[in-house]
Amino acid sequence: MSIGMDHLVIGLVTIAYGAGAILVTYRQLRGQHEASLLGWWLVALGFLIHLGSLSSVLIVQKGQVAFNLTTSLEFVSLAVALLYLGSCRVPRLEVPTSGIVVLPMLALSVLASRILPHAHGNEILTINSPVFIAHLVLSLLAYGLLTIAAIFALMDAFQDHALRSKHFGRLFDFLPPLYRLETTLYHMVKVGFGLLTLSIISGGVYSWQQHGTPFAFSHKVMFTWATWLSLVALFVGRYYRGWRGVKGARFILLGYMFLVLAFFGVKFVREYIL
Repeated sequence: MSIGMDHLVIGLVTIAYGAGAILVTYRQLRGQHEASLLGWWLVALGFLIHLGSLSSVLIVQKGQVAFNLTTSLEFVSLAVALLYLGSCRVPRLEVPTSGIVVLPMLALSVLASRILPHAHGNEILTINSPVFIAHLVLSLLAYGLLTIAAIFALMDAFQDHALRSKHFGRLFDFLPPLYRLETTLYHMVKVGFGLLTLSIISGGVYSWQQHGTPFAFSHKVMFTWATWLSLVALFVGRYYRGWRGVKGARFILLGYMFLVLAFFGVKFVREYIL
């Protein structure tokens, strides 16, 4: 793909996500929490354009890709966009509300994948092993769900704190009822935890095939396990101690912070600092 065409694709994707974000924010300000059909199609258009562009590059390069920070941003933004689109079609989930944060984040991620300077020491991987493909898909879906869950955790913590302190701001009126928000939050955390567990298992199988050991030590692996343990602690605390609100949100956000370090922090340090 030529540089001009690549810039056109990224521009269209960014505009689509940005327009979707504006529409979602406008509807939230008017108290309309349900998904907008036009907004959904705008995000879907951006997703399909981006997916087609990235797929064509992979086909031309015969599955070879430099798994650097910018490429990771592209893959993750696709996963988050797909999960946002799918979740918005589930009536009992309050996912459209998160679009105020999710959609601008997607637009910025796509832009950052082109604005960041060229990295050194790129890791070239060939996406042809079924086990590696499964591990990659599971990891991206887990990250995408936990990204949306982290946004809901912030909303949950804010709403819980406002109810306890009885200080209600304008933002409080834009949020869905607490019980529906928490239902959505913990549904996503549970599914995300399951996907993360499967990605760890598939990663162990792939590592065994390539290196003869199920879990080769690396910072990425350690941060991923830290995320997994944080979520286990959340489930234990929620079951035995009834954690909810701010307490539950802390462990979700802690686990998500470790996941961000696993996906992006390690790559940023290796490619731009070391």
